[in-house]
Amino acid sequence: MFNASFADNKEEAALLYNEAIDLYRQDDVNRSIEMFKKAIELKPDFYEAHYNLAQILMSVNKNDEAYNSLLELVKLKPNDSEILYNIGKIQYKRGYLSSAHSYLTKISNSAPQYESAKLLIDKIEKRQKELELENKIKQNKTTFDSQGLALGVELAEFEAPSGIALDNRGNIYIASFLDNTIHKISVYGQKTVFSNSVLIRGPIGIAIDKNNNIYVANYSANTIVKITPEGNASLFSKVQKPYCLIYDNQNNKLYVTEQETNKLIKFDL
Repeated sequence: MFNASFADNKEEAALLYNEAIDLYRQDDVNRSIEMFKKAIELKPDFYEAHYNLAQILMSVNKNDEAYNSLLELVKLKPNDSEILYNIGKIQYKRGYLSSAHSYLTKISNSAPQYESAKLLIDKIEKRQKELELENKIKQNKTTFDSQGLALGVELAEFEAPSGIALDNRGNIYIASFLDNTIHKISVYGQKTVFSNSVLIRGPIGIAIDKNNNIYVANYSANTIVKITPEGNASLFSKVQKPYCLIYDNQNNKLYVTEQETNKLIKFDL
C-alpha cells in the first residue's frame, strides 16, 4: 500500500535540504545546520543531509555534534573510508585516542585516505606511549622489598648510561657513553636524541646551568662540551679525563673533577 505520509516527509525533507544548501552558500551557517537537522528528523536515513551536516559542523569546530553526525553516517555506510577517517580525526581532536585509533585502522590500504590515516595513527600511537610513560612517572612510586631495599621504576633504556641531570623545566638528560649521545626525556615522558654532535666522545658527567645550557664531561676526548637549549654544541674547555660535573646555581659556578690529575677544577660562568 502506498504510504502518503512517508512520501510527503521525503519531499519535505528534500526541500529543507535544498534550503540548507542555499543558506550555507549565503554564509548563514547556523540556520543551515538547523535546516539539515530538520530534514534528518523527517528522513532519518537521509545520507546527503547527514554528510553535509557533518562537514559543516567539522568546519566550525563543533566536534561533539560532528561526531554524532558521523556516527549516523557510519551506520548507513559502515565501510566508507572517508567517514571512518573523519571520525578518527574528530576523535583525535577530542582527545579520544583509542577510539580514533580503532576507526582509522579499519581503513583499507587501497583507500584514498589510507596514507593520511596512517600518519594520524602514528601520531596517536606515539602520544599513547608518551601518556603511558607520563602516567608511569606520576603513579609508580618507589616501593620496598622484604629487606627494606628500594625498588626503582624503569623509565627508559640507553647504551651505557652515565651522567644524568635535570633542567629547570623538569626535562631529564642522560649521557650514553658508548653511542656518544645526550638523550632527553621530556616532562611528558617522550624520549628523544638531544645531541649526538661529533664533539661528544665518551660522555660521563652532565651539569645544567640556570639558563639550561648543558655541560658534558667528555672523558674520551679530554674536553668539556657546552650544549645550548637549542641543541648547539661547542667546545667549552680542555680538561684531562673530566669525570663528574656539578653546577652551583647560587654562585653560577661549574665544578669538574679531573681524573687524570686527581684535581677539582672550578669555572666561573
